[in-house]
Amino acid sequence: METLIINKRRELPRTKRIIWDIATVLLWLGFIYLWKPVLHVFYRIITSEVPAEEIADWIFENIHSVTFENAVFMLIATPVVLFILSRLNRHQAPSEHLIYHSSDYSNYFHLDDTQLQECANSQLVTVYHDDHGHIIRLNDQIATNNE
Repeated sequence: METLIINKRRELPRTKRIIWDIATVLLWLGFIYLWKPVLHVFYRIITSEVPAEEIADWIFENIHSVTFENAVFMLIATPVVLFILSRLNRHQAPSEHLIYHSSDYSNYFHLDDTQLQECANSQLVTVYHDDHGHIIRLNDQIATNNE
């Protein structure tokens, strides 16, 4: 499964960061542009000194600035743009646990690779250490004491 890492932006290549920044700015400008008629009406209401009846008539005359065709176009174009952006090739930062294999761990800790594989698949593992904290051996079975 492909995961999106939103907190590792610095690991993206510089060109990809610039492209995503430009796309974000353009989408925000488009969003603000859609609110332009409403903001214009609010500004005219606040700055006008005419009676409320004339303001209501003026609002109903100017509210048609977004046509039905524009609304349908935006309704269809927005999901299409978002789908295209979601399908673009994303950079995935390497994870530490994906780089190493079990043989690398067994070589580093001087353990048997088959025993390490068995312990990785079991639910309970006992790890034995020496005085310096190095792993001596692994046991994937429950130790039973017969008293």
